[in-house]
Amino acid sequence: MRKKSHISLAKHIVQISDIKNFDEHKKAFYIGSILPDCKPSFLTKRHEITGTFDLVEKGMYKLTQGYHRMDELSTMYFTKLGEVMHYIADYFTFPHNKEYPGTMKQHCVYEGQLKHKLREYIGNLNERDMKRWWAGLQLDDLNRFTSVADICDFLKEEHRRYIRRGIHSVEEDCKYIVGICSKVAFAILHVCKLAMIPEPVYVTVH
Repeated sequence: MRKKSHISLAKHIVQISDIKNFDEHKKAFYIGSILPDCKPSFLTKRHEITGTFDLVEKGMYKLTQGYHRMDELSTMYFTKLGEVMHYIADYFTFPHNKEYPGTMKQHCVYEGQLKHKLREYIGNLNERDMKRWWAGLQLDDLNRFTSVADICDFLKEEHRRYIRRGIHSVEEDCKYIVGICSKVAFAILHVCKLAMIPEPVYVTVH
C-alpha cells in the first residue's frame, strides 16, 4: 500500500474508536502506520505475511504486556501499534502476496488505484453501512480475544480465506484492509487491558 493509503486507514481507525488515548496520540499512530516504508529494510524485506509475521507477533506481545492503566499508553505505544497495522494492511493487499502473478510495474499500478479506491471506500461509509459492517465483523464483541495467540490465529485464518477467494480486486482489498485492521487494532487494545497488572499499593505502618 502507498503511504497515503496507510494514513487514510489510520485516520479511519482513530475516527471509529471510542478510546480516548487514540485521539490523544493520533499523530503518533499515523506516523507509525507509514514508518515501515521509511526504514532501509523496506528495500530488502518484502512486506508479506511469510516474511514479517514473526515481527508482527513480537510487536503485539510488546503492545499487550507490562502495562498498568490505559492512560499509561504513550506516544511510543501508538507509534508501534501503527507499525503493526502497516504490515497487516499489506497482507491484505494482493500484490504483497506470493500468489500475485503480476509484474512490479503492475504492482505499482494496483497500489495507485488502491490509494484512490480506499479513500473513496472509507469516505462513502455512512452510518447504516458502519452498523452493518460492525455487526458483520463483530467489532463490538472482542471477548473471543484473550491473548495475542487468539489474534494471531484470527489473522492467519482470515488471510487463508482471503487467498482462497481466487478472484481478487482493489475493491475487495479495501473491505478486507479496513475490516481486518480495525478489528485487530481494537483486539490488541482489548488484550492489553485484560493483561494489565494492578499497581502495587504501599501501606505505611505506623
